[in-house]
Amino acid sequence: MVLICGQNGSGKTSILEALHYLCYLHSFRETSPRHLIHFGQESFFLKVNLEDMFRQDTEIQVGFSAGKRLVKVNKSPVYSYKDLIDYYRVITVTEDDLQLVKGGPERRRSFLDQALILYDPDFIHVLRKYKQILENRNRLLQQPFSDKLSFELWTQQLWEKAKIIQQNRTNVLASLVKHTNQLIQDYFNQELSFDFIYQPKRACDQESIDKFLVANKTIFENEWRYGRSLFGAHLDDFAIEFQQKKSKIYASRGQQKLALLLLKIAQLQELKACKGGGLLLLDDFMNDFDKSRGKLLIEIIAGLNCQAIFASPLQNSFFEQLLLKRGVQNIELKA
Repeated sequence: MVLICGQNGSGKTSILEALHYLCYLHSFRETSPRHLIHFGQESFFLKVNLEDMFRQDTEIQVGFSAGKRLVKVNKSPVYSYKDLIDYYRVITVTEDDLQLVKGGPERRRSFLDQALILYDPDFIHVLRKYKQILENRNRLLQQPFSDKLSFELWTQQLWEKAKIIQQNRTNVLASLVKHTNQLIQDYFNQELSFDFIYQPKRACDQESIDKFLVANKTIFENEWRYGRSLFGAHLDDFAIEFQQKKSKIYASRGQQKLALLLLKIAQLQELKACKGGGLLLLDDFMNDFDKSRGKLLIEIIAGLNCQAIFASPLQNSFFEQLLLKRGVQNIELKA
């Protein structure tokens, strides 16, 4: 485990952001790579050297200049995300991730899809195809006179792809629930309970689209009225419950953060089981926990047997003292 500490503005989060970007090719703070370029510069360059459990070395480079990005693994260009993700996987936990609990369903859908891509990079093609089908179908719904045959074809394809996505999301969430419940059983003596429940707006799990339409008789009428598709994976959500109640409403900030951290740890455990592990990044996330819970969470993270990098702006906090007692590598940045 590594602790990076320093005052605000010293660059702690930028280090974690760089490590995150090298995995996902996007930041956890900014949507455009242009916003990551340092003031007065025209490009950025990142490089990480990795060593796996077999002591095999890998070098990953990402450069961005003139609006173009170049990715290299061991100095050879790669053009597929699958070729990159097979080497390097990251789970990141930041304060903004609390929007998984407090925010809208789009953030939770994105979390599930990102998790699925880490396990199976080919899933990104399913998501892209679904987006294309949805856009084409919505375009027809916004026209006063549409080709009936085309509409039926896009409806069939949307239903088929939604069914695949919903099933994959349900499966990965069930696995995360299993890991989370095991963590609670092992470390919390059943004193609390969290649950994650997938909630399709309209489940596409029937045997055929005809049966789906029978179960949703008025859906076409409403779609033409609103000019958009009213079924599909783009409308789904999952509930995060604390003690069988909505975490967004009934859980405290500390309990919300605990639910989020356990969910991310469960994700890393699943990743380790199916892909061999990953890197855990925690950006100023631990200081809200009390001493006893902080100590317990550090014990859980240490038991993951993976590299974990903590960033903290507070020097000599009890959290830092807990980590230092474990002999972590301590890096202090100067502003």
